[in-house]
Amino acid sequence: MNEKRAALISLVLLIAAHTGNLAFASGDSISVVVRKSAEVNSRDWQAQAGFSDIEREVKSKVDENGRAISQQSKTYESMMIEGSPYRRLMAVNDEPLRGTQKADEEAKLVREIARRRDESTSERRARITKYNETRSEEHLLMQQMVSAFKFKLLGEEEVDGVSCYHLLATPDPDYHPPVEKARVLTGMRGQMWIDEQQYHWVKVKAEVIEPVSFGFFIARVKPGTEFDLLQAPVGDFWLPKRFAQKVNASVLGIYGYRAQQETYYSDYKQSPLRQVGQSGSR
Repeated sequence: MNEKRAALISLVLLIAAHTGNLAFASGDSISVVVRKSAEVNSRDWQAQAGFSDIEREVKSKVDENGRAISQQSKTYESMMIEGSPYRRLMAVNDEPLRGTQKADEEAKLVREIARRRDESTSERRARITKYNETRSEEHLLMQQMVSAFKFKLLGEEEVDGVSCYHLLATPDPDYHPPVEKARVLTGMRGQMWIDEQQYHWVKVKAEVIEPVSFGFFIARVKPGTEFDLLQAPVGDFWLPKRFAQKVNASVLGIYGYRAQQETYYSDYKQSPLRQVGQSGSR
């Protein structure tokens, strides 16, 4: 699973940690609905690592007015191999790989499976630890969300035919992040649509409303940075269907970075480890 996307998915799940006293149409308080959704979506998030899927990424560079300067799409098969993710390139600009390119990607996959199986205990531990550290950081952010936001019920809406509670999350002015990674929360605002029946996250939108600096002010994330997640049922779980992000940032106060990326997820399959030499075709 793409690490940036995984972190963002985790970020939006975190919003469930804070509670209030508004009443929902079901009779549950906002605290009960949010608590239930946090538990359900935590299971969804954990289950995602056990699925393979197809991921189509569309990346665009944009100008100051948000107009696309260039665009490229790549399609990957994403899978877990020996405890951490691997992505096999399948298509570029919606043209499936053929001939030598396809054979090269298949060979890379076979080599990677073999390499991971032949790792020493310390090498495997280091690789999996690195992957798990990213997830641990996401959990740290979850804990900080408890005090970082205030929540308000905006009403009820349908998203893709699903009846949802619509929530607004705004920064708590009294929040003081204890670690630098949590500083991004101080400049963000979000909206969530929670399934009224099973409490899954159906849709989440987040945006940067105040500039936030990182790394002794080396990098600065600015308003105009937005994230948009849409999920859909896959068996007993709800997993990402579409994730879009717009990034507006600067580095060293000079270099400006603007980009857009959309990722579409499909063909989820819960399957065992791929075997060496097994075809990647579907």
